[in-house]
Amino acid sequence: MNPRLLIGAAVLLLSACGQAAPPSSSNVASLQSSGAVAPSSSAATPKDDGQPRLRMDMTEEEKQRLYNAHTACLAEKDPNATGTGPGPSGTLRPAQYSDEAWKLCAKTWPLPPWEMDSSNPTFADNWHKNVQCLNSRGMKVIETEPGSWTYDGEQTLPEDQRRKIEEDCEQEVFGGGRK
Repeated sequence: MNPRLLIGAAVLLLSACGQAAPPSSSNVASLQSSGAVAPSSSAATPKDDGQPRLRMDMTEEEKQRLYNAHTACLAEKDPNATGTGPGPSGTLRPAQYSDEAWKLCAKTWPLPPWEMDSSNPTFADNWHKNVQCLNSRGMKVIETEPGSWTYDGEQTLPEDQRRKIEEDCEQEVFGGGRK
């Protein structure tokens, strides 16, 4: 998996789980359209059954509001944070909330942007194009599976330049209105 995405997800999850404020009107995310044009895709955006979905053009503050709403749900369902063991296999959550609270609040966890969702039928092809873009701009990476890549040898580009290339390629390939 892309180390940047994995680290970012872990940081967001840990920062969201560190806050246990009860929900209030100021914690409700506003998902008004920014007027950005969605990337052209023959795949329709799926029904999310009320589960929030991140957008490619969201600010960090907007994303944090969604994660805070999830944390508020956990705090409401398990106010004493009674969880003691590790999370379900494959999760990156701290063990402070009970499994029951996590199950009850699952629908409040934000889904990835549709462009970056593995259930999007165009995702695998676009991810391959993203990896090609990274390599064409001087990064040495190998696609391990759709949604994941790893470095191919020692990197010669500085970290900030690699991060900029990743952002530029994601914007170019996936679009979504980010600037």
